[in-house]
Amino acid sequence: MFCPSCQAEYREGFTACSDCGVALVETLEPRGPRAEIVPGLTALMETIDPVELAEVVDRLEKASVPYVVEAGTALSLLDGRDEEVPHPWQARLSVATELVERAARIVEQARRSHRPYEAPLT
Repeated sequence: MFCPSCQAEYREGFTACSDCGVALVETLEPRGPRAEIVPGLTALMETIDPVELAEVVDRLEKASVPYVVEAGTALSLLDGRDEEVPHPWQARLSVATELVERAARIVEQARRSHRPYEAPLT
């Protein structure tokens, strides 16, 4: 059982989150495209290609767009997706919400020049 608000996991038998007070659900919905993961930070892309990630990060740095990268073989566990073990390496890039449209253009430009592995958020 999971809290849909804070995403805390509970043992069977619990019906409400002790922190948020909301009803628990059996599974969490994966974060969608452009979902704000915390106030002021919006998920923008996922990739399994570290070279693509490096290209996007380099371009964001040059454009002074703040970003956060979550990466590793356990990223799917953060989203409540435990469909395969072992988990492949993947990365999610999030940017400052107020700059998401600008960052999306930068990501698209980078992806046009580098497309071997692309995984949009689902």
